Amino acid sequence: MAGSVSLEVPLAASHGVWVLNEGAGSAARMSADTKRRLWKRAGISCNAEKPLPARVYAVTIVNQEPWRFERIGRGRPPRLGDDGWPEEEAQRRAARAAARALYALGLDIGEAEVALSDGGRAIVLDARPLAADSAAGEAALEAFAARYAAADAGGGGGRILIGADPEFALLTPAGKLAPASRFFGEGAAGATGADAMVVGRRVIYPVAELRPAPAETPAALAANVRRLLARAAVRVSDPALRWVAGAMPLPGLALGGHIHISGAPLTGRLLRLLDSCAAYPLALVEDPAGRGRRPRYGALGDVRLQPHGGFEYRTLPSWLVSPAAAKAAFALALLCAREAMRMPRVPAREERYAEAYYAGDRTELAGCLDEVAAAIAATESYPALAQYIEPLFDAARRGKTWDESADIRAKWRIPQPKLQ
Repeated sequence: MAGSVSLEVPLAASHGVWVLNEGAGSAARMSADTKRRLWKRAGISCNAEKPLPARVYAVTIVNQEPWRFERIGRGRPPRLGDDGWPEEEAQRRAARAAARALYALGLDIGEAEVALSDGGRAIVLDARPLAADSAAGEAALEAFAARYAAADAGGGGGRILIGADPEFALLTPAGKLAPASRFFGEGAAGATGADAMVVGRRVIYPVAELRPAPAETPAALAANVRRLLARAAVRVSDPALRWVAGAMPLPGLALGGHIHISGAPLTGRLLRLLDSCAAYPLALVEDPAGRGRRPRYGALGDVRLQPHGGFEYRTLPSWLVSPAAAKAAFALALLCAREAMRMPRVPAREERYAEAYYAGDRTELAGCLDEVAAAIAATESYPALAQYIEPLFDAARRGKTWDESADIRAKWRIPQPKLQ
């Protein structure tokens, strides 16, 4: 762990070594305005100028999870579950906001102050690293080691599974959204369903979501996805509807291609590998309109722990545009999970690439492609996964992008009913 908050660890110095809080020196010297700019860029609510809400919490994050969660000032102390997370949903949002705020500053271990508005919105007030040579830093580092060892020991004996819950939309001939709930019902039950969205104070279910069974290989998971698409086709009775996916196939409609990983401990290092090796290459081949999905959706390092174990990486757009895009996403996620502790360093860690990702600057972002390709090609996992990954990198180098207006059934070989 970076031992001093006054010194910054050069990227070259971390080759072959996992350095926790690599950005501690930079974060410790960062102005409040710079922090807020980075948080707003990542879609994190932050405000230090208005009067503070009644509820403010001090949150210490260790490896994406709360280690300490305490209320500042008077009021009822939070009730914590056995896993250390608050039992109240609004307070859980505060803990997640703290983790995201620290991640955006390049930190694995740190502390943040987060307020909750009357409506339950989490607002980051400040965040900072914990110095390793402080009492709190030493204790946090010990907690990190214990949690990582426990997660590694219970990680399935090296067996890593990947799953997914990609979204797609149904469009009318006029280009309007047809609610998926008409065909799949409302809620998250079943292998295919309609995802909820809050509009004003109303909950609607406009977007279709697949929940395929997890698998050990990209080909097997893609086969599970295609099986669900074929079943969904039976339930959609309107032959005039067009099935679309991608990042934002309709203005204002953001779609996600979340990937689930189990059997690999969640760490900031793994998240940064997923950002560099999966999110950046996919951003280079998505439709340019996909820039509009960020930062409310598609923020770097967007993750959610799953109650059944493992975690969900939520940054990627819906790769359902084609089997090739899906298999590439699966292969890159699987490679990162397998190689998180063996890759000498995380490629494309420079701030300019994160800035380019959020800004939709494809020219600048493309500058990381050779570095990322070289890093993953040097891993033990790459030869078996290269057939899925190389077409994506080739398309990115040639400046090709997917077509979010195309009906996804054609490339997935799902029969399309003919109009009468």
